[in-house]
Amino acid sequence: WAKRKAEFEKRAAFALLASLSVHDKKAPTDAFLRCLPLIQQAASDDRNFVKKGVSWALRTVGRRNDELHHEAVELSRRLAVSAITTERWIGKTALKELTSPAVLSRLKARQTVKSKRKSRS
Repeated sequence: WAKRKAEFEKRAAFALLASLSVHDKKAPTDAFLRCLPLIQQAASDDRNFVKKGVSWALRTVGRRNDELHHEAVELSRRLAVSAITTERWIGKTALKELTSPAVLSRLKARQTVKSKRKSRS
């Protein structure tokens, strides 16, 4: 769907990705890493609903875990300095959220919980 021309079909790809990144707790990190190039490719689409869907997907994927956070921040930084207005908007919006104290605190808390679980086993 991410490569379709129709606005709402294309948006659906990124809305679904955003939803899966939040709700599918068992999905492997690799599945989301493979979607980052799709986000980058669609970031230049200036149609409002596509642009918002791409931004939503990038931000939710980046909040999932440390590895995805790192990759999403890197992509956001590249987009934020783009000459293309839509890419710049997506990059800056995602970067603002992904580097916020609230998001960083949640990621750190998740990492602490994982560490405690591993030490118990």
